[in-house]
Amino acid sequence: MNMKSIYLLITLVLISCANQVEQESENNDLSVNENDAEYIESADSTDSIIHYVRAHRSLEVKNLSFAEARFKKVVELEPNFARGWLGLGEVSILKNNFENASFYLDKALELKPNLYEAIYLKGVSKKSQNNCDEFILLFDEIAPTPFNRLNLLISNCFLKINELDQAKLFFDKSDTSVIDDYDLIAEHYFLKGDNDNAKKIISSSPISNKDPRYLLISSKIMIREGNLSDAENIVNEAIEISKEPKIPFYIQKSQKLLDEIKSYQSGQAQ
Repeated sequence: MNMKSIYLLITLVLISCANQVEQESENNDLSVNENDAEYIESADSTDSIIHYVRAHRSLEVKNLSFAEARFKKVVELEPNFARGWLGLGEVSILKNNFENASFYLDKALELKPNLYEAIYLKGVSKKSQNNCDEFILLFDEIAPTPFNRLNLLISNCFLKINELDQAKLFFDKSDTSVIDDYDLIAEHYFLKGDNDNAKKIISSSPISNKDPRYLLISSKIMIREGNLSDAENIVNEAIEISKEPKIPFYIQKSQKLLDEIKSYQSGQAQ
């Protein structure tokens, strides 16, 4: 089956497989180790579409090991399917393995250079390693893209390297009404020093109190405002949320911020 056929059939398969995959996720209770026999049996299927759909379902519930195994099966069966490599890249970032993520995302972009989700994830990886300048240098020509989260990420990276005009250009070209992108919009205001608008955006998100992305921004705002006790409580909540299911990417970011808070607290005590 060629790549085009796979992509066209995914939507239909999503509908037919949804209930089965949801039940599968419930049965494994987000633990691959408890269901190795079941996984090995199902992995014998040579239908790459089924594996791709189940990989995405597992990724949605942050069952990273199961998602990784499924995406690997997809690229084993269809090595030229860019979105299979994209999935592996996203899983690797969430597992805090940026070296693997870079390899997988480069492979996806080699197969499909205009795969904006892969470019976005490259940016997430670079930004998380404080390498926004390297991310910007990846572009031969920088212009707003059709992918809203990528525009917002580029804008925030420009803020990080103090290129304010470019940051404004990309932010102005973004759709700030997309609720799924409120985390990046809140971060944008925070990076500009506008705590009030950042808090307003965070409070407008229905998942702000249970998503580590928002909790980390909220904690940084509390640090800036000198409220270290609340900052510590918020970041500890982010760590707990990221433990089940385990998401190393957010645990590491949260722990780094917690260490920063404790350093501030130690300095105040002296």
